[in-house]
Amino acid sequence: MHARITHLDGMRGLAILMVIGYHAYARWAELLPYATATEHIPVFAYGWLGVELFFMISGFVIFMTLDKSVSYISFLKKRWLRLFPAMFIASMLLYFVGGLFPEWSAMTPQVKNLLPGLIFTNPETLSQLTGIEFKSMAGSFWSLYVEAVFYLIIGAIYFTFGRKYCLPGLLVPMLLLSASSVLKSLGYPLFIDVIAKFGFIHYSWFMVGCLVYERMHGRDKLLHYAIVAFAMLINFSYYVKNAGVMTIIPLLVVMLFFIASFYFKQMERILSVRFFTAIGFASYAFYLIHENLMIATLIKLNVYIKSEGIMLFMPIVVATVLYYIAFLITKYAEPTLRNMLKGKRVPAAPQSGAGA
Repeated sequence: MHARITHLDGMRGLAILMVIGYHAYARWAELLPYATATEHIPVFAYGWLGVELFFMISGFVIFMTLDKSVSYISFLKKRWLRLFPAMFIASMLLYFVGGLFPEWSAMTPQVKNLLPGLIFTNPETLSQLTGIEFKSMAGSFWSLYVEAVFYLIIGAIYFTFGRKYCLPGLLVPMLLLSASSVLKSLGYPLFIDVIAKFGFIHYSWFMVGCLVYERMHGRDKLLHYAIVAFAMLINFSYYVKNAGVMTIIPLLVVMLFFIASFYFKQMERILSVRFFTAIGFASYAFYLIHENLMIATLIKLNVYIKSEGIMLFMPIVVATVLYYIAFLITKYAEPTLRNMLKGKRVPAAPQSGAGA
């Protein structure tokens, strides 16, 4: 399996580059004038699909973690130790430097806004439950809230019913979400809003990753394919409704790209090159800090740099600096904090990836 894991590290690198491209050149065109020239270029416009790549990678590696865990609690502890240190460091970094970027309202350096990230809970859900208005320290944290609930659910299914019920079990929250519009008309709006914020619509992507892993280990059954195909239909219909029928093409491309990477040596080799794996190594911390710090810096630079031509290159410069910060977090700060939380003094071997 080792070569495959290497190429998954490279795929994490590719996924974060896609997301950065989307944020720098498409997502914030109203704030960054140069992006009006790039926002409709498909490679940038569909860069958000990098997150779905992360979800498929998470789905693939989750059984490895489950199989190595002795209990539900030990599994959750492993996942928490994997995700919390970088989230804590990134949240603190965004909190302390947030005041340097008054130009962008999405910077929300208030103490209460540290909470959603640190407990991996959607701020809108927290606001609904407490009546206090919370925001994330960074917009990109949303996918970690989705990952956290996914871990809670798949771990519960695996340790209660066994692995063969994991895929059917993951379909249940998706069906619950599909039924939610009916429930809403019956008059349970708050309940539905809470459900909608858990990100169940994305579970089909985790399921694709799970299924590829099971296929690699000869455990795939026809029923699994039917369940995952049904889940993907639910997911695709959601995107068609919100973004139009043409969105199906990039969604399919990303899904097939992930699957094909396990069958074509050439793809595996390309994804395993040092460029991708080095970015993949720091991809989790990079993902957490990139959007707010990059966009806020670009808005600031845009005041002084009047040339759109020069501004088009600035995201590469800014992202490179942020990569090195993410690298230092991943290589030094994260293992140090993880060992403190474990009560160890020995430096840990660095782990890689965005939430996986």
